[in-house]
Amino acid sequence: MNKKVIGIDINEIIRYRWIQFDRFYVEEFGEAGVPDIPYVYDYWNTYKWKDKEETTKYLNEELPDNISPLDYQVDEKTGEAPVDAFAFKPETKVISARDVYKRFLYEDYNFEIHGSAPIMYKGLDKDLEKFYTKYKDQFEIMIVSKENWFTIPPTLFFLSKTMPRFKHFHLVETNEEIWDLVDILITTDPELLVDVPRGTSVIKVLRPYNENIENESNLKVFQILDLLENEQFDEIIGFKKEKNEK
Repeated sequence: MNKKVIGIDINEIIRYRWIQFDRFYVEEFGEAGVPDIPYVYDYWNTYKWKDKEETTKYLNEELPDNISPLDYQVDEKTGEAPVDAFAFKPETKVISARDVYKRFLYEDYNFEIHGSAPIMYKGLDKDLEKFYTKYKDQFEIMIVSKENWFTIPPTLFFLSKTMPRFKHFHLVETNEEIWDLVDILITTDPELLVDVPRGTSVIKVLRPYNENIENESNLKVFQILDLLENEQFDEIIGFKKEKNEK
């Protein structure tokens, strides 16, 4: 008989991604665009993003042959050399707000946000080990997360720091892929707390951005630790205690 599969989401359960996002957003754009309500999941719609102009200088391949060596000397005050005026062709283009967001999250601060984020709380690695040890004989347990081409490498680096004992990790692109993998999902993601496929159980880990979303289990937990000795959780997933357990 195949074991049921328990999937544990990464963001805001294992990886404290929001705190890194907020920190580097303020560092890059200032506090003006930060939402009034702290701790959000939808960065695009809650933080402020604006179009920006970006000027790129391209090397002029048609430079004259009689340029004086003095023209290459950089002025200490301006930081430019006389040759710069005709050695480079400036090209200015508008970067859309959406591209500014994507560049920030997936390029400029990709590693800082996805790879260097702290774990959610001290001792989480030990709690994950206890969770795995308790349920591994009756369930297949895996780490799941929606990632993309850019966030996979830093996410793998982040996971290596937590030293998980799990054998299966699935970094996918869509919700549908997650539903195809798991029977029970532990998540904070608002998108994964609604339109749950029939036969799948979702355990909501409470965060400010999902507290108003109804959940069939009505189980209120804040961290993995809260599931370890939780009879309601054991009943929902169908965990059977050994005969010698009380």
